[in-house]
Amino acid sequence: MNYAVLIVAAGKGSRMKLGYNKVFYEIEPGITVLQKTLTPFLEDERCKQLVVVLNQDDIGRPFKKELGKLIRVYGGRTRQESVYNGLMAIKEEYVLIHDGARPNVESRLIDDLLDGLKDVDACIPAIISKDTLKIIEDEYVVETLDRSKIYQAQTPQAFKTQLIIECHKKAVELKLSATDDSQLVEMTSNEKIKVVMGSEINLKLTTPKDLEIINK
Repeated sequence: MNYAVLIVAAGKGSRMKLGYNKVFYEIEPGITVLQKTLTPFLEDERCKQLVVVLNQDDIGRPFKKELGKLIRVYGGRTRQESVYNGLMAIKEEYVLIHDGARPNVESRLIDDLLDGLKDVDACIPAIISKDTLKIIEDEYVVETLDRSKIYQAQTPQAFKTQLIIECHKKAVELKLSATDDSQLVEMTSNEKIKVVMGSEINLKLTTPKDLEIINK
């Protein structure tokens, strides 16, 4: 199955305290977080289009290799706006939307997501929560959640392009916001969202501590 990938990399990375966009942090000499994030898609023959959403300061930054299929798009004020901007450039029937700060995507995960799209129009990776989760209000426990039913969603998240564009448009009309793209599908459609097993190493780099982990 051919697809496009949309890489969201328009943030400032303020929590990382680097002074610049964290996706341009060098994991090793000459290899940035973003370059490593791009690699599995650049090397996948099924990936026919690669759209990277960047902020105004980073839009002109060079990449080590682009292989002729990389398109740069300006980001918006929020991640949701940035994804919508990127979706406007997508030409393929299917799209994988991925955080630029998740540099450890395995080919197995891409395969599983594409297999999932054979049955449904929305498919996401998730891993089961290892910790007991509690709802807290005013410093007191209100409820303990059933851990067996709690999963942590990851990216890339895979969709039929027409579906996710329609969901984003409805969200704009209804002034809805979500923390990831699959939530917009939940909020604006009746489509089922299939879940495939994510990966423990598919970490999103958010804080300086995450850089210590990935550099080990």
